[in-house]
Amino acid sequence: MSLWASVMPIGKLLDVRACDREPIHIPGSIQPHGVLLVVDQTNDLILQATANSARLIAFDGSVIGQTLEKVVGVSLTALLQRAEIVLLREPTFLGTVGPFGGGEEFTITAHRVDGGTIVELEPAARPETATRIFAKIRSITEHMDAASDLLETCAIAVREVRQITGYDRVLIYQFLWDSSGAVISEEKEERLQSFLNHRFPEADIPKQARDLYRRNVIRVIPDVSYIPSPVLPALSPVTNQPLDMSNCVLRSVSPVHIRYLMNMRVGASMSVSLLVHDKLWGLIACHNTTKRPVTCEARETCRHVGQILSHQIRASEETDGYRLAHEFARNRAKITNALIDIEDLGDALLRLRAVLQEVVPSDGIAICCKDTVATAGNAPAESFVRQLATWLRDRAIGVEPFATDCLSIEFPEAEAFASEASGLLAIILPGDDALMLMWFRVEQVEEINWAGNPHKGVEQVASRNALDPRQSFATWKETVRGRSRPWQAAEIETVREFGPRVAFVIQQKRVRQLNIRLAELASTDSLTGLANRRSFDEHLQREWARADRTQRPLALIILDLDFFKQYNDQYGHVAGDECLKLVARALQEGRRATDLAARIGGEEFSLLLTDTEIEGAMSVAETVRDRIERLQLPHVKSPMGVVTASFGAAAATAGRTQTTEDLVRAADRALYEAKRQGRNRVVQGPTLGEDCGR
Repeated sequence: MSLWASVMPIGKLLDVRACDREPIHIPGSIQPHGVLLVVDQTNDLILQATANSARLIAFDGSVIGQTLEKVVGVSLTALLQRAEIVLLREPTFLGTVGPFGGGEEFTITAHRVDGGTIVELEPAARPETATRIFAKIRSITEHMDAASDLLETCAIAVREVRQITGYDRVLIYQFLWDSSGAVISEEKEERLQSFLNHRFPEADIPKQARDLYRRNVIRVIPDVSYIPSPVLPALSPVTNQPLDMSNCVLRSVSPVHIRYLMNMRVGASMSVSLLVHDKLWGLIACHNTTKRPVTCEARETCRHVGQILSHQIRASEETDGYRLAHEFARNRAKITNALIDIEDLGDALLRLRAVLQEVVPSDGIAICCKDTVATAGNAPAESFVRQLATWLRDRAIGVEPFATDCLSIEFPEAEAFASEASGLLAIILPGDDALMLMWFRVEQVEEINWAGNPHKGVEQVASRNALDPRQSFATWKETVRGRSRPWQAAEIETVREFGPRVAFVIQQKRVRQLNIRLAELASTDSLTGLANRRSFDEHLQREWARADRTQRPLALIILDLDFFKQYNDQYGHVAGDECLKLVARALQEGRRATDLAARIGGEEFSLLLTDTEIEGAMSVAETVRDRIERLQLPHVKSPMGVVTASFGAAAATAGRTQTTEDLVRAADRALYEAKRQGRNRVVQGPTLGEDCGR
């Protein structure tokens, strides 16, 4: 919805639709300073002609049914061969013809349509030399290229076009996001009212007129008060339809537009379309208070100025776009890199909310994660954020960003928070956490200078069954509230890309957590949480190799629960599992931080101690044995009455024996010796390298 339409009575919206329905591409007439002929190229016969044809080119009788060669002295085929041109649907200059009876020469242009070829003739002025035209274009190009910014480029363009055409006023009119227009540059006679920095409502240039401006790069009305000359016959003898004059140079103008120009006190006008990426960006609009023709050469020069300016606008926008994209990408990367290092995504976003505000320029941000709401900057109250989040989820916006610069239009409850949240850019991130990010922009109260009252649009005049545009263009001020700065396409795209990037981080985290879990399952005993036999063996090999390099001692403790089969038989396997868990906890608590505790069999455990002599291993083993006994787990089948364990300890200096198996065998022998001596004790094995125990 456009800015002006949002505050207009609904009845006024009909004005725009009425203009949009006007069939301006088939007016059935032309501006009478020229002649239009429709020619059948196969036989050179004229199928249709404007009523002024015979008079203007001094032909005796009707031109319809005559050949083009007989009427203007040269056939269409000869014109095309002379110009070495293949006609398309864009009007093409073919040269000059004449002089005719009145002694006047005519320029001739042609283009193809359904039903024939349209040939247009206009009085030819004294032509400028090609050298002079090219020199002028080169000079203009150099001046525009040297401009420091786009506004200076526009100022040069309007000055040059005014000099070329001699018009009283030349301005650049930019179409805005809401289809209204703004005058951003102007060159004029001092006596005229200035329209610089004034806005014009959408109805001034309705949709189908904008479509034609996109197709017809240049349009001239040398005399606004002209009397149209009709096309005869009205229907094409080939298609039986009105002649499509969309691309005609001489096409008659909408009566509404003529009255509009008259109301502006304009006697002649010309426009040059500014196209960026094949879209209508704006116009170079030229006005004169009296009628004023523009030569074909001058039109072509102005067309080149428009093309140069269009390229400059495109380059400026692309440069700004690249700069913004780079800045936004840097901010996105900062966030996603930070998220990678934090396990809980919701917590990470909450902690990074101040940084998130930099992803796109905004005044405040809100993050909704499950039942948690966090805000930063200039954001509305938490209760409103929750209400807004519910509304957005009900709309099922998905992973596509939701963007508006007037939230209260779509969500009326937002009117109470317009000062903090007139603008909203929001996205729901994929995943189970239902994370929602909202960027807010504050209300931007705008004072707009309209060229006339925008609410007084085109009206239906019943007395003459016609549409009548507004008559006053005096400055009309309006204060617009409830809107923020609009979100740029690059900003919306940044948020659109941010969602998948965060989703990728989520996926990476889940894969990493899954891999960690799988690694734990592969290396961890599922019952006790200690290292399993596979992990113990790998760790032993690594530590043995390290000890060999550093010539540091390595110790091993192996322990086995006493009479554990009888414990299971007496108390059951569930109680047996609980007993193993408690023993594992005692083992963990009794070890040093650098020691590895493992469950290497049913009721058999081990402790691998780095940089430890046999005396140190004996001390650790005794600490763990005492902890297990202090658990006081009843065991009626044990002579001790409680669960106990037997320990064997051995040490080695790597490299002085052949394999790690020697160390394991030495500790195992000490364990069996402990059991033979009566259990619940620690027995010291040999230190390998001094006595291998063989």
